[in-house]
Amino acid sequence: MGKTGYRTLRENVTDAIRMKIISQELKPGDRIIEAEMAKEFEASRGPIREALRQLENEGLIEYTRNVGCSVKTITIEDTYEIYLMKTGYETMAVKLLDGKVPAETIGRMETVLERMKGLDAEHYEAVFLCDNEFHGELVRMVNMPRLYHAWNQLSYGNILTGYGQDLDRGVVASRQHLLHKEIMDACYTGETHVICRAISEHYMKTLDWLMKEQGSENMFSWDFLL
Repeated sequence: MGKTGYRTLRENVTDAIRMKIISQELKPGDRIIEAEMAKEFEASRGPIREALRQLENEGLIEYTRNVGCSVKTITIEDTYEIYLMKTGYETMAVKLLDGKVPAETIGRMETVLERMKGLDAEHYEAVFLCDNEFHGELVRMVNMPRLYHAWNQLSYGNILTGYGQDLDRGVVASRQHLLHKEIMDACYTGETHVICRAISEHYMKTLDWLMKEQGSENMFSWDFLL
């Protein structure tokens, strides 16, 4: 990889390292060496350190004393926490609008949903990008930057959940349209409790499926969300 283009060096380095993680060029558990990154991007260690700090805030990497930075390994407990918090933020947005999802939001969600029809193992990265875009529209619609920022901080942790598990990528990709169509159909009703239940059940079903793939039973509680 050559020099990054012009925005700010920190932003470009952050994006480049993030994509290395998403594409699995850097895998869960791999160390990230500041000196190597500085050499690759022809930058001083300052912007590299700032980029790593940003990625740590996003939950993509972790810092361990006397070891340094490495790509975070997402546990099933991490996944539960991520899904629980995303459910909370998304249902909060729905409740703030009393279930009346704006027409422009519906339109953008429909566009993403249509793209999900063609997803397969070959386009595995797009699975998580589409997922985040679809759910992000539900949070954006209330025009609360802090709420969206808090939700977005969990987005890349959600991506690592998919990459950190030993899953059949074709199966994961093929499930996306149907799973998200259930939320889409709920949004058409304009009923708060229907939409909130669809969002909660969406994350609950995904966690159930992930745990079954691991050969374990889902012991986490979701009852208080429904």
